[in-house]
Amino acid sequence: MTFRETLDRHLMAIRERDLDGLADTVARDELTLITSDGRLVTDPTEFLAMHRDWFAGTTWSLDAEVASLVETAELGLAVLRLDYRDDPPGGTPVRESSWLSLVFALRDGRWVMVHDQNTPIK
Repeated sequence: MTFRETLDRHLMAIRERDLDGLADTVARDELTLITSDGRLVTDPTEFLAMHRDWFAGTTWSLDAEVASLVETAELGLAVLRLDYRDDPPGGTPVRESSWLSLVFALRDGRWVMVHDQNTPIK
């Protein structure tokens, strides 16, 4: 699978709330996640637990538009503009835009996400 195919699979797993599909695109040993509130996470198990909790919600949707792609023989970088929407019943609708930077590395013949940073657009 190519970097671009893996990126597309990663994003589809998020949109479809597919934790197993997401886990298959993530480094198993160590990764770097910088959340939109500045928190640093380096444990893939914690990363997946955060997504498990998020995926439990059924009222949100996420669109991603590629702003930039850079690929070398061993690294791929994608910068995406995200449009996040949540319409919880009885709650306040949420509309947020952010920049998402994802870095994938070629390890043992497969591309895996090793870095994820989400920066809100104010």
